[in-house]
Amino acid sequence: MRINRLPALLVALLFVAVVVTGIFGTSWNTVSELPENPADPSNIEGIGMLIFTQYMVPFEVLSIVLLASLIGAIYMAKGEGNR
Repeated sequence: MRINRLPALLVALLFVAVVVTGIFGTSWNTVSELPENPADPSNIEGIGMLIFTQYMVPFEVLSIVLLASLIGAIYMAKGEGNR
């Protein structure tokens, strides 16, 4: 398997940049900011409201990172002998 090192390095640097931006760019709000719903102690509706309003961009970025890791895991599990 031939790996182009420059594109791999760029992808790795992009991944590190996304992770570092996510770590230092997030305010890490606590649960106290969730809207309270006394009828539902799990507060799933409040969490969903925050994910799809205030935290939409981090949610989408996380989705892309997880999808990329899933594709990478499938590619690695497939191996080289199955071509």
